[in-house]
Amino acid sequence: MESKFYDIVGFENDVMEWSDYENEIPPLDESRWIRSDHPPEKGQVRTVKAAHPFHMMIGEPFWMLYTPVLSSLNGWDSHPEEIEQSSFVHCSIERVLERNDTKAWLRVKVLEVGMIKDYNQCFPVRDGSSGYLDDFEMFGEPYLFNYRNWLFISAGAEGDLGVWGLVKRLDTQYHMLVYGDWGLHKNNAFGGNILLPRHQIEGWIEEAKQNNRYETVG
Repeated sequence: MESKFYDIVGFENDVMEWSDYENEIPPLDESRWIRSDHPPEKGQVRTVKAAHPFHMMIGEPFWMLYTPVLSSLNGWDSHPEEIEQSSFVHCSIERVLERNDTKAWLRVKVLEVGMIKDYNQCFPVRDGSSGYLDDFEMFGEPYLFNYRNWLFISAGAEGDLGVWGLVKRLDTQYHMLVYGDWGLHKNNAFGGNILLPRHQIEGWIEEAKQNNRYETVG
């Protein structure tokens, strides 16, 4: 769970869902249960539902991407107003309440919360001119969603694997603050402050507009 390219390595929000339950929990196979709309705070102990490919041990700290409940279910491109409420949460498992081969109810301690919107100030700038966007181009032309000064970029291969990035535009510069890659056995999220090549991003924007792969709101 370390990377020389990013400051934070963790799991994407699909791997862990947050609840307001304490000791009484729904059955593991119950799909209809009340997701929490209370963001995690440092020092809390919370009940979460984790699923494959989550694989941490009791007491072992890990990072988890947190998004509020609407965007966790439907994505930032459906609820972009929740981007600036999203964070990476540093946690450790305190207790396993119930588990099977693919899912578990856990009690986790919140060790730290870092708001994504501040990562351009929290982390030193890394040069993104080489390597950081290669995976997007591997999948062909990406889809771009624009909300105010945010760009959500995604690309994939027929639902089997893909990549995405959350980019913050500051004046004429583009900083990728979150990157994700997913597949059958991985669902990862990375946090940092990657300065991307302006000409490449603006070229993608123009191509996406011409090919109906660009959407803007707000």
